[in-house]
Amino acid sequence: MSSSAAQSGPRGPYAKSSDTRQRILDAALEVASERGFHRASVARIAERAGVAVGNLHYHFGSRDELLRELMESLVEELHAEVQAALPEAGSVLEREEAALRTYLAYVHRHPGWVRLSEEVRIHHPDLYQEGVALWLALFREGLEQAIGRGELRAMSEDEIAATAHFLLGTRYFLDQMIAGVDGRPYPGDELVIRTYLNFVQGGLTK
Repeated sequence: MSSSAAQSGPRGPYAKSSDTRQRILDAALEVASERGFHRASVARIAERAGVAVGNLHYHFGSRDELLRELMESLVEELHAEVQAALPEAGSVLEREEAALRTYLAYVHRHPGWVRLSEEVRIHHPDLYQEGVALWLALFREGLEQAIGRGELRAMSEDEIAATAHFLLGTRYFLDQMIAGVDGRPYPGDELVIRTYLNFVQGGLTK
């Protein structure tokens, strides 16, 4: 029998396995967004994905590993989208606006993101710190580039690191605003973006 005849479908068994894996991840995102990580049962995720529970264990080993990989994939996806949106020759304000618009679009597209990231912060601090390190590196890189272009005043490495933490902190409080933790409705992207850019311009630019 030829190798092509042995394939299960036009794209082969590996593509089919990859499709199943992605369906499980998509279903896990839906269920976890609705019920939270700790109430996202294996049976419910498998049912939503249209697969047997055994398939879930085959691809991910355990429920905890599935949920961990789900969050890792979301962070990587968001990080990649933000990096792709950054203008190569843009000013620090243009880059910050592009990054924030991309972030807000992602959160609106994945309404469960705020809830899941908060759960990860509380219950999986090691995974949360991995995501924090990724974003801090991106902020530090942007600050260093802006300093090199003369847009920002010279800073020590410690000051750059502290500023990166402050910038990252605004994302956390933005999540809380979107979630309406203070009981106030979300004021809309344009007001948030304008306020954030005023903050960056007043605190960082020359």
